Amino acid sequence: MSTPRRRWAAAVLAAALTTLTLTTALPAQAQQRPGIVPLPAGLEAIRAAEAQALYGDPGIRPLDDRQTSLVAMGDSEISGEGVGNYDPDTHRDGNWCDRSYDQALFRVGIESDVQYNVSCSGGASPHLIEGSGEHQWDELNQGDNLAIKARNTHVKLVWIVVGANDEGGIEFGPTATGCVTDRILLRGPCWPDHTDTWEARVEVTQDGVETAIDAVRQTMTDAGYLATDYDLVVMSYPSPGGPDVEDNPDFPGWWAGGCLLYLADAAFARNKAVPLFEAGIRDAALGKGARYLNAQRLFDGHGVCEQQPWARGVYAEVGLLPSEHAFRQSLHPNYLGHGAFAECITDFYEHPDWETATCVDPASTNSAVLYEGLFEFTDLRAATGLCVDAEGYDSRNGTDLVSWDCHGGRNQGFWYDAQQRSLHVELSHDRCVDVEGGRVQAGAALVLWDCHGGLNQEFTMDAGGIHPAGHPSLCLAFDGAAAGSPLVLASCGTSAVKPASRSYADPVGYGHDDWIGSSVY
Repeated sequence: MSTPRRRWAAAVLAAALTTLTLTTALPAQAQQRPGIVPLPAGLEAIRAAEAQALYGDPGIRPLDDRQTSLVAMGDSEISGEGVGNYDPDTHRDGNWCDRSYDQALFRVGIESDVQYNVSCSGGASPHLIEGSGEHQWDELNQGDNLAIKARNTHVKLVWIVVGANDEGGIEFGPTATGCVTDRILLRGPCWPDHTDTWEARVEVTQDGVETAIDAVRQTMTDAGYLATDYDLVVMSYPSPGGPDVEDNPDFPGWWAGGCLLYLADAAFARNKAVPLFEAGIRDAALGKGARYLNAQRLFDGHGVCEQQPWARGVYAEVGLLPSEHAFRQSLHPNYLGHGAFAECITDFYEHPDWETATCVDPASTNSAVLYEGLFEFTDLRAATGLCVDAEGYDSRNGTDLVSWDCHGGRNQGFWYDAQQRSLHVELSHDRCVDVEGGRVQAGAALVLWDCHGGLNQEFTMDAGGIHPAGHPSLCLAFDGAAAGSPLVLASCGTSAVKPASRSYADPVGYGHDDWIGSSVY
C-alpha cells in the first residue's frame, strides 16, 4: 500500500500511463467493439426477462439503440444505508441491503433513462466480481447484475464505492461497532486495538479494490463495451465525524446527537484511519486507470454532532430491537450526505477530461464543490527553516498557529483555495487560517477557526509572502526566531512565511499515537 510517505510515485505513474493512453487511443467510433460473451443460462434468463420489461422483446439491442443507464456498486456508503426511505424488499429479514430511494444515484443531474443501484450494505470487493459466486442475502452478485444491465442498456456510468468491508481489511462494520460499544459501556477508547495494524489492513483493502476494478472492466468488455463507451469512477469515503464537535454552538449532546465515540477514537478516524484508507483507495483507482473522486474531506464540518450534519449518528431503529440490525444505519451518510455525493458525481461526470477531482464544502456553504485534481498541501515555512504548526496537533476553534520544527504532520499542511482565497489546514477542511478577532492590523495573531468565507479569512499570495486581502504591506510572519513563536501579521520582510513543497520520509501523524490532539480527552 502507498501511504502519504510515498503515494506521489503512484500518482506520477498513473499520470504517465494516462498520457500514453490518450496519445495512442483511437476515437471510440473508429474502434471495433468486442463481441458480447454469452451469459450462463440462469443469468441469461434474468437478462431476457428484464429486456422484455424494458423493450417488449428479450433480444440484445445494439448499444446505440438502448436506453441509457447509470449504475452504483459497492457497500453501505453508497447503497443509501442511513438515509431511510428504503426499498422495503431490501430492509427486511433475509435482505438487509438497505437501498434507499433517496440514494445519490437517483438525485444526480446526469441525463439517463434508468438508474440501477445494485450496491448492498456489507458489500465487499468479491461481490463486484462477475462469476465469483459471492453474493449477499437473496441478491445477485453485483458483478452478475452489472453484466445483465450492461447488455440490456447503454451504461454511461459505473460508480464504485467499496473496500470498507473486505475480510482482513479495515472492516468498518465490526470496527465501528466495537468502538461505539466501548464508549457506551465506558470501557475506554478503542484506538489502541487498531492503530498499529491499520496500515497493513489498508493494504488488504487496496488489493481487493484493485481486483474489483479489473473485474468490472472485464465485465464491461465481455458485454461488448470499449473503455470509451462508459465512465468508471471510484470514490473514496468521507470521515463520518471528528474530534471538534464541541465547537458546534448548537451541540446537541453526546446521546441526543448520537456522537457516541470517545474523542480520541474520533481523532483516530479523522486524523489517521480515514486518510490512510483514502490513500489505499486512491492508489487502487489510479493504478488501474479508473477516474478517481476524492471525498475524504467532504464531510469535514458536517460530521455527526457538527453543524448541518451529513452523517447519521449512532441510531437505533426501535422496531427492530433487540436485533443487531436495529443499529445498522449508524455512522452512515444521511439524506444531506447523499445530496452532497450527487453534487460531486454530477460535476465530475460533466468534466470527462478530469482524471481526478476533490469534493469539499469550501466555507460552511452547506453545499459540495468540486475541484479538479488532488489537493497538494504545502508547508508554510520561514527563512529560519521553521514551519507554521497548529499547536498541539489540534484543530479546535482558536487553536494557536506557532513556529515549530517541520515534520510533515497534518497540522503543518496547508492548502490555498484560490477561488475562496482561504488557507485550509490538512487536519480538517473546515478549519481555516483566521485573523483572530477580525482585526487586520500589524501584530494581530493568526489562529484556526471554522471556515466561513469572511474577510479575515481571505489571503493573497505573491513572491513576497502571504498577505491578508487588501493589505499588501502585511504578511504572515513569526513573532520571533525561536520555536513556539506565534504567527502574526507583520510588515513583510525576512520573517515572512511562504509556501514550500513537502517531502518527508517519515511524517508525524501516522505512528502509534502521534495524531492525538492535545485538546482531546
